[in-house]
Amino acid sequence: MLSSAPSTASRGWRGTVKRAQAAWRRGGAALLLGIALAGCHRPLPTADADLIVVGAGIAGLSAALEASDHGARVLVLEANSVGGGHAVMAGGLFLVDTPLQRRRGIEDSVELALRDMLTWGEDADERWLRRYVAASRPEVYDWLVAQGVEFRAVLPAPGETSVPRFHFTRGAALHVVRPLLREALRREPIEIGFGVEVTGLKRIAGGWRLRSRHLRSGRTMQFTAPAVIIASGGFEGSLEQVRAHWPSRWAVPPRLLNGAGHFATGAGLVLGEQAGAAVARLDHQAIFVTGLPDPRDPAGQHGLFAQNPAAIFVTADGRRFIDESAPRKQLEQAVLSLPGQSYWLIFDERGRRRLRVRGAPWLDRETLQAEILDNPAVTGKATSLRRLAEQAGLPPAALAATVQRYNAMLAAGDDRDFRRFGPERPPRGLRPIDTAPFYALRLYPMSRKSLGGLVIGDDADVLAPDGSPIPGLFAAGEVTGVAGINGRFGGSGTFLGPSVFTGRLAGRSAARLAGRLPLAASPPSLPAGEPVTASEATAGLAARLKAQRPGDWHFARAHSLVLERRWSCSGCHSAGWGPQPATNRAQRLRQLDSCERCH
Repeated sequence: MLSSAPSTASRGWRGTVKRAQAAWRRGGAALLLGIALAGCHRPLPTADADLIVVGAGIAGLSAALEASDHGARVLVLEANSVGGGHAVMAGGLFLVDTPLQRRRGIEDSVELALRDMLTWGEDADERWLRRYVAASRPEVYDWLVAQGVEFRAVLPAPGETSVPRFHFTRGAALHVVRPLLREALRREPIEIGFGVEVTGLKRIAGGWRLRSRHLRSGRTMQFTAPAVIIASGGFEGSLEQVRAHWPSRWAVPPRLLNGAGHFATGAGLVLGEQAGAAVARLDHQAIFVTGLPDPRDPAGQHGLFAQNPAAIFVTADGRRFIDESAPRKQLEQAVLSLPGQSYWLIFDERGRRRLRVRGAPWLDRETLQAEILDNPAVTGKATSLRRLAEQAGLPPAALAATVQRYNAMLAAGDDRDFRRFGPERPPRGLRPIDTAPFYALRLYPMSRKSLGGLVIGDDADVLAPDGSPIPGLFAAGEVTGVAGINGRFGGSGTFLGPSVFTGRLAGRSAARLAGRLPLAASPPSLPAGEPVTASEATAGLAARLKAQRPGDWHFARAHSLVLERRWSCSGCHSAGWGPQPATNRAQRLRQLDSCERCH
């Protein structure tokens, strides 16, 4: 409701005009000019950087590097105590018509990739998808190679793509994001504040002001810049938000696990909404149905990604329901349509060796055996199928009949039920399930990635509900649902590549606003890692972990493994960086060399 009463600003302006008229009557033209200028032009706030990037994952780092290439001074604020985001634990990238594909004799094209993705995703944003597939080689592949990334393999994604496009380095995507983080740490115009949670975003004259909190010390801070890029990830780490925006085509599972990144809480969506941003496609979510309850989570909410190509999949009635090698999309649709929306992996002693569970603790086979396979709270294990069924709560006769039928079809080389193997598809690597002990693992749906989020325009500028750009505000990566290029179903590698693409686009666009506010003479003072106190050092590492200090999430994850595997401090901490938090660029760069111990 508009008020007819003059505002403080209008009363101030009228007063300025009256003083100017009096000055003019006195012939004080120079005084008039001074008063008028004083009334019209308030001093602009001083900026801490040309732009602020919220989030140091693959999208945020790509944005920071691109903006730096265009001459901007950049401040990156990351809630975690290390950088890299969820990309550290991800796999490969969806890239089109690359030199690696050509060297392997793979013929690819923009039109072929576009057709594949539109079919797989069903309702992808075709305009953004076309932009990405056309730019993925020069803007992503070539750029990453120039940053030091070495692609070594390109793999097929059965059911998704007509030719192999899933590009990998020599391991997980750690080897994609670490070179970006290393380069960002080397550049003086880029400052990174680790352990800094951004809690508020406010429009001010000439730019934006961000409220933040340093998680370890509790110190509150404010930062100012003419441009802000939100690149803080999706909301799949918040089961409350996942359920609130659950896809309407399926019922909400009675048990839903959290399989997303620890910091994927939707904080970026909150910041965007504070600025008046539009959101879209929040019900488009990548839900995996390979979730194993984490035995180390006392709340029973965290999910582990589990796979076993030697297993058969059975429902609560003890019967198979799908070709176990079916594309992920088909498996998800089948499981989410089941009563109870869960199923069991059934395998034997020979198949036990092929079980894979993602995550650093489970790379150790002894830990996997002790805490998962030999843990009755997680896994059924018995010397006979009948006893296994009783443990798992499955009908014994039905389970025994299912396994017997599967073994017989395997011996004949023809899966007459689901065509997992047959005359045209030999059962390579498959063995009968007949060697005790037998195992049953129950798997559930788990949240993974956001396919919707903040709506962005052609320059990665955040849009208001009316479609107009919000000046100085940009977004990239999963907080935008990677611009909707996936549609309803996320593809293999279709998050990392588009995150790089939208990150670079946002960085380039935001850098154009550099100089809109006067820069402070020096970069802002950022809190360093809190030093280990004398009492903490005396108490030892175990006591520090038990204390669960705020901001210690990554520290606790990494150092729990140190204790568990009895690693020496010198395995990670080297000359120039003792057993203390990394507090400067040189120490942060040394810290990067230790990532492979866990990842």
